[in-house]
Amino acid sequence: MDSFTYVNIFETKGLEYLLLLCFWVLFVYLIRYLSPPSKNRKDWH
Repeated sequence: MDSFTYVNIFETKGLEYLLLLCFWVLFVYLIRYLSPPSKNRKDWH
């Protein structure tokens, strides 16, 4: 019986791009969360 393995680069490319996109989106939110608030933002109240 043939086992299922990810050895073909073209079979996994869509999954890799999806994981990379999720990583970059979460990375941007992490950087925005860790950065100090901007001085020229107006208060909401």
